[in-house]
Amino acid sequence: MSGASKLRLQPESPVHGGAVIAHDQGRALLVYYTIPGEVVEAELSGKRGGLAYARATQVLEPSRDRIEPRCPHFGECGGCVWQHARYQRQLEFKRQAVDDAWRGAGLRLPPDTPVLGMDDPWRYRIRGEFEASYRQDGRVEFGFHRMRRHSVLPVRTCPIHDERIERAMLAFGQAATELRVRGLQTLLLTVEPTGRGLLWRARYRGRGASPADADLAVRAARLLPDLVLLDDSMNLEFWGLSFRVRSDTFLQTNYRQMLVLYRAVLDMLASGPADSVLDLYAGIGTISVAAARQAGSVTAIEENPVATRLAGVNARINGSGNVRTWPGRVEEVLRQVRTGQYQAAVLDPPRAGCAPAAIAELLRLAPDRLVYVSCEPTTHARDVSLLVQGGYRVRRAIVVDMFPHTYHVESVVLLERSTGSWT
Repeated sequence: MSGASKLRLQPESPVHGGAVIAHDQGRALLVYYTIPGEVVEAELSGKRGGLAYARATQVLEPSRDRIEPRCPHFGECGGCVWQHARYQRQLEFKRQAVDDAWRGAGLRLPPDTPVLGMDDPWRYRIRGEFEASYRQDGRVEFGFHRMRRHSVLPVRTCPIHDERIERAMLAFGQAATELRVRGLQTLLLTVEPTGRGLLWRARYRGRGASPADADLAVRAARLLPDLVLLDDSMNLEFWGLSFRVRSDTFLQTNYRQMLVLYRAVLDMLASGPADSVLDLYAGIGTISVAAARQAGSVTAIEENPVATRLAGVNARINGSGNVRTWPGRVEEVLRQVRTGQYQAAVLDPPRAGCAPAAIAELLRLAPDRLVYVSCEPTTHARDVSLLVQGGYRVRRAIVVDMFPHTYHVESVVLLERSTGSWT
């Protein structure tokens, strides 16, 4: 599809993914970098799922919700898609994305579902993964993939990342340039929210590590005298609890909103001393250990063996003797659990959601309460629909904006076992 085709469009309604639906002579288009109600000139740029998509190249009649993007790379970088929209409007878009997904699955999102945003939606990411780019003059720079392309866009700033990560990215680029490091592909950086630690890991083409790592760390450390470079694990603290985190284990990248999310989960769980709780897709055990303060016992099930070991370490660090770790795929482990053994369960699966076999095992075990956390509205709605068909009722839902200025959104739902359903 020719990129030279210019269209005058009036975008109508946002869709999950950061685009806005518009129509041109009866055909639907996905238009990026616009806001519903605007009039824009747009350029066709490709197709996805049978729909043509385009990007706004000129705003002819701006929305009153349009603002100036804070990042100079916005519009080229493939990360943020909503920096041009007032933040309150972004939250409305995200609630609509969840609502649309639920309606598509034959459900109705409870009308009182709140959207929990941030007072300051900037500098929130405590983990960042950067792609290396090599200039002809030998300079090594880091950045992100361009919007809908595989090429790397070098960046000097990223205002959604913790300022220390931004400085570290630049320092590692300078160090790699000075040392003439070659083959470096990605750089993963994580900072301690309440400490001085900077956990780092470099990946190289064709191999995991390089002999150059030691020299790279020494030079970067000199450029970052206020930080302590860590290459194994770092500390994560909240609510008087302490956790060890590694680069190869999952971590909620928005520390401030992580606390909002976890509070919502624990409030919905409402466990007491008589409750045995399942924590499915438990990761390093953050929810397990937090829930164990009120619950009688918590069983943490996790497939990643590194995360499972860390979950055990974290339970011991916090004196959580009522937390048990159980390695393996959720659906396979649940087959070994007897009915009636657990009164409640927390689910926080990857973006793809739960395997059908995991849903089937949960329906067999039939705990009284399920708290399902998801970062993908479509798979969340799909799984909630299956649980409702299996005898659960939606009692509450919350949308949490974990990723301001992007299209990603987190949602949490409380389901209780019932003969009825929320439709």
